[in-house]
Amino acid sequence: MKKILISGMAAFILSLAVPCAVYAEEYMDGRTENGTALSVQAMAVTEDIHRVVDVLKTGRMDEGSAGDASFWQLGAGTFSMSRNIMEAAQAQAPAGARLSSYTQDDLYILAHVICGEAQSYPDDEQLYVGSVVLNRVSHPSFPDSVSAVVFQRGQYACTWDGNYYREPTPQNWANARYLLEHGSVLPGNVVWQSGGRQGSGVYIRTRYHCYCY
Repeated sequence: MKKILISGMAAFILSLAVPCAVYAEEYMDGRTENGTALSVQAMAVTEDIHRVVDVLKTGRMDEGSAGDASFWQLGAGTFSMSRNIMEAAQAQAPAGARLSSYTQDDLYILAHVICGEAQSYPDDEQLYVGSVVLNRVSHPSFPDSVSAVVFQRGQYACTWDGNYYREPTPQNWANARYLLEHGSVLPGNVVWQSGGRQGSGVYIRTRYHCYCY
């Protein structure tokens, strides 16, 4: 039972620490003084993970309560550092875009592109897809309207493979409306959605898409 608990904790720590470390090194490193500090912390997180895995693989841990305490303190420290990295990185990321106002056409188009790209996917994925559209509208490198962004040549496959023209689900409509009323859920510089890395780096990778800046 003890081994199961320890393995579970290590897996949980790993699931949090690795994305934080990658994010800090990719997005923040070298850009600001705080970014450099985050990269140093990311390296420390990685080292701690290796120590945890080493304990699990070899069973080399001091006997008794002192050994147990050392292991659990290591796990707690890694968790805390991972959380600090993510919070600091998120705080420095540019805010997600939002439209000052929107039309029924904006709602129609956004709901249909969410449907075309992520119709039956979880809400988070639908919100990410729609957020990239809003971020592009506000970004100088892309057109300045929802319609022009979605129908920009070569950008959204659903507009030429027919999926855009499916009937959106109630959830597709709800997520489109939420984004138009509350703004993007992604940082404003995340303007790429694809099957692989684009731009400068990956902000978040899901089972469906990479969202890049």
